[in-house]
Amino acid sequence: MAASIDRQEIDRVLRQKRNQREARACYPCRQRKVKCDSTLPCRTCRRRGHPQICVYDKAMPGVKYARNGSQQSRSTATAPRDVNRTPTVQPGPSDLEPQPQPAPRSQPVPHLQQGQYYANPVPSSDGPDNELVYSGDNSVVSILRNRTQDANGSMAREVGSVLGLQNTYDCYPFMEFKTPHDRWRELLRIIPQRTELLKFFHFYRLSAYPFNPTLVDIERFELDVCSYLSALAAGELQDPARISERWATDRSVGLISLLLATLASGAHYSDLEHLQRSELCQDFSRRSFQALRLANFLFRPTMDIVQTLLIVGNTLQNNGQSDAAWALLGTTVRLAQTLGLHTERSMAHFPDHVKCKARKLWFTVVWQDSLLCLCYDRTPIVSITGWTPDNSLFSRNELSYSEIMHYLCRIVLDMNQPAGVEVPQITRQLDALASLDSVYQRAQPHLQARQECKTLHHNLEHLALKMHVSLAISVLTRSALRRIPARDSAPEIMRMRAKSSLIDASRAFLDFQALSVVPLRSWSMVHTVLSSTLLLCIWEETRNDPECHDLQQRVIEVFSAAGSVGTVGNSASENGQWLSERHIRALITLRNAVRTAAVDREKEDGGGGIERPEQPDPFFPAYGMPNGFPDDFGQDFSPASYLDSIMNVPVFDLCKDLEFP
Repeated sequence: MAASIDRQEIDRVLRQKRNQREARACYPCRQRKVKCDSTLPCRTCRRRGHPQICVYDKAMPGVKYARNGSQQSRSTATAPRDVNRTPTVQPGPSDLEPQPQPAPRSQPVPHLQQGQYYANPVPSSDGPDNELVYSGDNSVVSILRNRTQDANGSMAREVGSVLGLQNTYDCYPFMEFKTPHDRWRELLRIIPQRTELLKFFHFYRLSAYPFNPTLVDIERFELDVCSYLSALAAGELQDPARISERWATDRSVGLISLLLATLASGAHYSDLEHLQRSELCQDFSRRSFQALRLANFLFRPTMDIVQTLLIVGNTLQNNGQSDAAWALLGTTVRLAQTLGLHTERSMAHFPDHVKCKARKLWFTVVWQDSLLCLCYDRTPIVSITGWTPDNSLFSRNELSYSEIMHYLCRIVLDMNQPAGVEVPQITRQLDALASLDSVYQRAQPHLQARQECKTLHHNLEHLALKMHVSLAISVLTRSALRRIPARDSAPEIMRMRAKSSLIDASRAFLDFQALSVVPLRSWSMVHTVLSSTLLLCIWEETRNDPECHDLQQRVIEVFSAAGSVGTVGNSASENGQWLSERHIRALITLRNAVRTAAVDREKEDGGGGIERPEQPDPFFPAYGMPNGFPDDFGQDFSPASYLDSIMNVPVFDLCKDLEFP
C-alpha cells in the first residue's frame, strides 16, 4: 500500500504539516506572546497603535490584509507578494472601532530587512510605549518581570490586567461616539484651520514659548505643523465619510490637541482686542480638551498629551484661573508618572534622544508646579530625585535662560522640604542664596547685564529672568520682613537682599512691559510685580522711600492704562479679565495705598484741604497703607502676613458645603 503512494503526494502532506507548525503570528505578537489574527496589520498591532511595525516572514502563508478592522480579508497566499508593497486600507461603514494609525513624522522610513515588510511606510512616534505603565521596583508586576526574564513585557501585561493595574478601554468612555465615523466627524469639527494656525502659532512661538518652553522638541513640532498643513491642503482632513489612516490614531489626535493648545496660548498673546482674544482663547482651549478626549488621554497618555495639558494649564493661569490650573496639574503629574517620566531608571531602555525628551518634559512639569507653589505657598507634588541632578551648572559657563530656571525649581523644591534640627532655617536660606548667586554668575552675558543684550530677544530674556530670580530671592528672604527682636548679621543681609529683590522685580516689570505684552498677560509676572510692589508699599524699610513711591505709582499707571484696575463683579467686563480675583484685589489695595500715601504727603506739605478718598471700589474695601504696626498684633504681624491676608483670600467657602437646604 505504501509503495503505491506517489512520492509527490508524500511530499505534499509533509509540507502541509510543516506549514501548520509554522508561526502565523506577526513578529511583534510572537515577541510579546500575544494573540494575533494574521491580518495585515493585525488587530493587536492596530489596537496598540503601532501598525507600521506589524511584519511577517515573507513566505508565511495565510496572512490576510486587514480591511476596515473586520475579518473580511483577502488571503495573500494565492498570489506572490511584493515585499515593498503597502496594502491599501480604506475606511468603510463596517468599522466598529477607531483605526489607530501612526502620527505623521519626518523621520525616514526604517530599512526593510530581508523576509519582512511593513504594513504602512511611516515611522513610529517617539516616546514611551503606554501599553506597559510604569510600576516601581517593589510592585508585583516589576518583581515578576525581573525574575522571569519577561523581556517583551507580555507577562507583565497579563499580570497587570489580572490585578486591575492596566487600563482596558480603547476609547474614552465618557463620550457617546459609538463608531469610528462618529469620532472622525467630531475630530473634523474641531481641527485647527489653516488661517488659525498661520496667525496664532506665530504668537505662541514668539511670546509664549521663549518664556515657558513647554514643547520639548520645538523643531520637531514645527515639522509636525508643516505635515498637518500639507495634509489639510491635500484634503486628507476634509471628508467626513473617509477616515484618514494617518490622522485617526490616538497619537495623531493627541498631536492635534497639542496644536490647538498652542493656538489657545497664542491667541492670549495676540494683538486682538480683549473680548475677541478671550473668546478665541477659550474656544481653542475647549477644542484642545475635546481632542484630548478623542485621543483617550486619561487611559492612553503620551508625551504629546502631557505637553498639551501643561499648555492648557498655563493658559488657564494666564486667564486668571490659577486654582483650576493647580487642579489640572495634579492630573498632568499623574499621567506623566504613568509614562515613567519622573524617573531616569524607567527611561533606561529608550534611545538617548527619547531619554532627553523625557527628562526635559518632566522638568517642565516641575517648573509649572514650582511656580504655583511659590506663588501660593503650597507643598509641591513633584520631585526631581528620580533623575540624576545636573551639577555641572556649578562648573559650566554660558548657562541659558531655561537652565537657570530649572535650577530655580530645584531651590524651590529643596526649600519646601522640612528643615532638619541640625540645620537652622536661616542657614538653609543663606546657602540657597549663595548657590543661586553662583549659578546666576555663570549665565550667558546678556542674562547677567542688560548692556550685553544685542537683540530684542536678549532684552526680553534678561528681563524675564530678572523677574523670576527676584521673585525667588524675595521668597527666600521673606523671613526678613517679619519683626524680630534682634538684628544679627545674617538677618541684616537678608533684609538687604529682600529690599533689592523687590525693587528689581518692579523695575524689570516696568522695563519689560515697555517692550512686550508678555508681562501684562503672564500670570506669574503679574503676581510677581503686584506682590513685590505691595511689600514695598507696606514694609517699614521701603514705604517712605521716594524711589519705591515712584515705582509704585508707575506700576499703577501701567495697569490703569491697560484697563486692569476695575471691579470683578461683572464677568462680562473687559477690565482685568486676564487677572485672577486675588490679583485684582491686590491691585486695588495697592492703588488705594498709593492714594493714601499721596494724601499724607500733601498734608505734610501743607495741603491739609485734600481729603482721603473713601470706598472707591464697591467690591473691595479701601485698604490704606498703615502708618505703623499695631501693638495688639504682636510680633507675628508683618508685611508678609499682611500680603497673605490680601492675596490668599479663600475662593471656596467650605462651610457652605456643609449646609443643607
